[in-house]
Amino acid sequence: MKSIYLGFEGQMIKKGAEAELYLIDFFGLPAILKKRTSKPYRAKELDDYIRRARTSHEVTMMFHARTCGVPVPAIYDVDPDEGVIIMEYIPGPTLKELALKGYDVAPLFRLVGLYVGKMHVNNVVHGDLTSANVIVPETGKPFLIDFGLAERTGELEAIGTDVHLMLRALESTHYNKVREFFEEFLKGYREVMGGRADKVLKKVQEIRRRGRYVEERRAKVH
Repeated sequence: MKSIYLGFEGQMIKKGAEAELYLIDFFGLPAILKKRTSKPYRAKELDDYIRRARTSHEVTMMFHARTCGVPVPAIYDVDPDEGVIIMEYIPGPTLKELALKGYDVAPLFRLVGLYVGKMHVNNVVHGDLTSANVIVPETGKPFLIDFGLAERTGELEAIGTDVHLMLRALESTHYNKVREFFEEFLKGYREVMGGRADKVLKKVQEIRRRGRYVEERRAKVH
């Protein structure tokens, strides 16, 4: 299936609930075109506003992450009115795919923890932190992607939720390697966060307790 936006023809490589991704040629460079799709159930003015705001916000958060020293795709162009971002194409599998294939990815999780620490110490929260949102090119340096839910905040709840998301992702996808991968993640995280990491982990434990309480309440109801 093919589509054309802003004069660039591309092959669709992913279709999500909020956006479509196309691999395109951007003036001789392979690039990813991310297009936020319209929602027919929303009033047009509201839909246009939401797509414009979320597109601009994602680009801003990628910029903040990059200034923290975190590898993210470079932005080539953006059209908020069309809900379009054109960014650097990072070829390679995701960290999730590598782990599922049995590769030694523990050092990569440590790097990811280091990058997340750099963001958190600068009040940048990813918002969807999973091994599926980390691309590993041949250079071996992981890139973080998909900053659509990212935000600028120093609130412990948001920072703890970020780390909790990674732990939950490990439990659901890499259940036989959870301890190893998460310990490596924390090694990198502590390198940057220092003593603040303990406060974050206490918040993670609190979030997990709340989750278990909700699940138990639901089980009693049913």
